[in-house]
Amino acid sequence: MEKSLERFLRYVKIDTQSNSESQTVPSDPKELDLSREILRELKEWGVEAHIDEFGVLYGKLPGVEGLDPIGLNAHVDTAEETSGKNVKPQIIKNYDGGVIRLNEEYSMSPKEFKGLAKHIGEDLVVTSGDTLLGADDKAGDAIIMAVLEHYITHPEEKHHTICFAFTPDEEIGRGPDHFDVKKFGAAYAYTVDGSEPNEIAFENFNAAHADIAIKGVVVHPGEAKNQMVNAASIAAKFDTLLPEKARPQYTEKREGFVHLIEMSGDCGFAKMHYIIRDHDRNKLEALKNSFLEAQKILQKEFPAAEIEVKLVDDYRNMKEVLDKDPRALTHITKVFESLNIPLISNPIRGGTDGAGFSFKGCPTPNLGTGSYNHHGRFEYLSVQEFNQMIEIVKRCVSAEIE
Repeated sequence: MEKSLERFLRYVKIDTQSNSESQTVPSDPKELDLSREILRELKEWGVEAHIDEFGVLYGKLPGVEGLDPIGLNAHVDTAEETSGKNVKPQIIKNYDGGVIRLNEEYSMSPKEFKGLAKHIGEDLVVTSGDTLLGADDKAGDAIIMAVLEHYITHPEEKHHTICFAFTPDEEIGRGPDHFDVKKFGAAYAYTVDGSEPNEIAFENFNAAHADIAIKGVVVHPGEAKNQMVNAASIAAKFDTLLPEKARPQYTEKREGFVHLIEMSGDCGFAKMHYIIRDHDRNKLEALKNSFLEAQKILQKEFPAAEIEVKLVDDYRNMKEVLDKDPRALTHITKVFESLNIPLISNPIRGGTDGAGFSFKGCPTPNLGTGSYNHHGRFEYLSVQEFNQMIEIVKRCVSAEIE
């Protein structure tokens, strides 16, 4: 277990932040620095694996014939919101429930981060306060590698064929774009990319986005009466016409939302970018229609303006697939029952590579990693839960669970 933690600490120090502004694949070549490190370890163990032209690392560890090949996936990139460069993880031994001082400026208080209370007595890996930690998803990478190393070094322990893949660009929603499920070879799979060790996620948002472009009419303000059409003002009004309470700050669980990500403009031109989310496909369509209704209202009020709304679907709820093919859910239920661990499930209020894999033909729910507060300086990992997840995933691919 100490070796697995050391591996995780080594992985998080590799800067692999993806870049949504880039059109290359992967979006940033530095993501492959971790993929190559993983490949180096696999080759040292004598495991056949390769990185394809899209930056996806594929490999297999052959197991008992006749059992379903089971897939494991984690992503190598980290989120854009906070820097992943020069990560300096700190270990808090036997957390006492108090305030964790990250640096002179930032601290983590259990009053603000209530989840810390359940980790009293555990060892925590935290940030230096200057970067994210990168446990999303380098904890998943390290867990999968620990499982592979275990079965390589214990050939007497029988297991399913393990199909593994380490993917780039998950954080910018492009992870499944070039994923080849036939090359992967799994009957079903699990992304190791969540938080709670006793949770499986098999529902995610249906997702779309909206881009609004507004052209106004620019006239000198001293001569503007009945002539000027202010694009920035129309943009502000546009937002007020969307469902007021269907916003992230007012919603939870399976409640959907529209979220204004970016807004800029002036009198002559304004633009807005929204993401649109709901677990229910029909409700997502209703939210999308609210944009078209706002466009109609404002176009009627400001006929001289040009108001363009572009709606694009991004991904779908993998529950559609898993309802039809529940093998992955049936199998993981047996795993948790064999370990006497109560299994819980909550809908993901976001996306997952597993949704894309599922709709490509490989049902792929999501398992935890023991890490929390992803994408920011307050991210942390419970060492005990991380180790527990290694045991859970080992059990998941064990031949004892058919």
